[in-house]
Amino acid sequence: ILATIAGTGLSNDRHGNLLAPAQEGQLRAMQAAYRMAGWSPVDVDLIECHATGTPVGDAVEFSSLVELWSGLGARPGQCVIGSVKSNIGHCEAAAGVAGLTKLLLQMRHGAIAPSLHADTLNPHIDFAATPFAVNRELRVWERPVVDGAVQPRLAGLSSFGAGGANAHLIVEEY
Repeated sequence: ILATIAGTGLSNDRHGNLLAPAQEGQLRAMQAAYRMAGWSPVDVDLIECHATGTPVGDAVEFSSLVELWSGLGARPGQCVIGSVKSNIGHCEAAAGVAGLTKLLLQMRHGAIAPSLHADTLNPHIDFAATPFAVNRELRVWERPVVDGAVQPRLAGLSSFGAGGANAHLIVEEY
C-alpha cells in the first residue's frame, strides 16, 4: 500500500460545454474532496493537475486552484504543480489513472518528477504571486514536520474531462 484516498470530489459543470471547462464545477469537485478529507488545501505539498496544455483549459484550471487557495495564508510557491501529460501525453479517459500512478510513484520514491517541456512558462501567469510552482527538475519530496513529528506526504489530483466532468482526489501517503 503506497497511499490512501482521503477524499474525493465529483461534479459536472453546470454552464460549461464540451470544450469549454467551467471554474465553478472544478471548484465544487475540489471543495468536496477537501471537506471529505477534513483538510485545508494548504495542507498538500503537490497537486497533479489535469493540465491538458490548452490555453483555455489550463487557464480555467489554474484560476480554480488560485480561487480555492485564496485567503488561506499560503506562501508563494509552497505547492508544486505538475502533470503527467508533459511526460507521456494525454491518455484521454485514462488521464486520471495515469496521474494517480505518477503521484503514487513519486510518494514511493520520495521524489517529485519534473514537468517536461516547461522551459517557458505561461507569460500571462504571475507564478510568484500564487502559492504554486511548476517543478522543472527532479527533486526530493520531503515529508512535512509538524510540531517535531514527521507527517505523511499529502497531495491532490485533478482529472477534468470533456463535457465538464470533474474529479479531484486527496491522497495521503500510507
